[in-house]
Amino acid sequence: MKKIITLALSLFLLCACSSAGYSEVSDKDEALYTGPNGIAFTRSDLYKTMKSSSVDTISQVILKDIATHYDSIDFDEMKKQAEEDLEFYKSIGYESYLIQSYGSLEAYIDLYISSTTVLELSKIYVEENFDTMVSENSPVKMQVASFSTEEDAQKCIDAFNSGSTFDMAAVNNNSANAPESMIYLDTDLSLDYEVKEYVNETNGIGISTIIPHTTSSTGTDGQTVETMTYYVVNIESRNVEDFHDEFVETMAYSVDTDTTTEYFFKKHNIKFYDQDLYKLMSEEYEVLR
Repeated sequence: MKKIITLALSLFLLCACSSAGYSEVSDKDEALYTGPNGIAFTRSDLYKTMKSSSVDTISQVILKDIATHYDSIDFDEMKKQAEEDLEFYKSIGYESYLIQSYGSLEAYIDLYISSTTVLELSKIYVEENFDTMVSENSPVKMQVASFSTEEDAQKCIDAFNSGSTFDMAAVNNNSANAPESMIYLDTDLSLDYEVKEYVNETNGIGISTIIPHTTSSTGTDGQTVETMTYYVVNIESRNVEDFHDEFVETMAYSVDTDTTTEYFFKKHNIKFYDQDLYKLMSEEYEVLR
């Protein structure tokens, strides 16, 4: 069962008509929580805390509330994963480092859940804008291997054509990397120009010819030094439906957090009725203006 956080959002949207004080908060003395020492935390207390919070903190609370409306987002699973990660870090002696970095172990878990919530909402954003995302990014699923010699690159091609898997053909012939199946986007800056050119100009799938790339650098003697890299590419699929979920996850990691936030603020008609909060949030998010 998902953790329901609807109270948080409703409290964030409390109507306070004046920024001069907190007297306009409805039922301001209503206790929301009473601690073991008997001291109550009231609506007014929450409002004061909210007024002094950062844009990011307020946004995280709202996004968590929005996320509860989607069955695909499971807060219990998030917390479980966060706690498992925490136990692993503790087992390798990182507990003090986490406390120093995050303030407390509980803060680490909260940040993990907040970050994962944004990621899961970003996945939904990509799904709901799928066709546009595909059109703008031209995704391709492929493997890329690099070699320091043309001879090794050719041996990789020969081994693949003789029935070897591409990753083994590459590794067994001195590739600089073990090529994994990855989703590459047209905007990917990790690919050298010649590789991108090959991918963009080749319509089919399968293994490439050798793709040479020259890197120029200045040596200690001031002379230009040229280093050759020889790439071999194995294009596995250009049909995004073959790797739908992988594309969604890849895009979700690349979508700017503000883009996701603005999208869901608009979709769920988020509004702020307090002048100070409205000013704070609308300066950061144009969609609120």
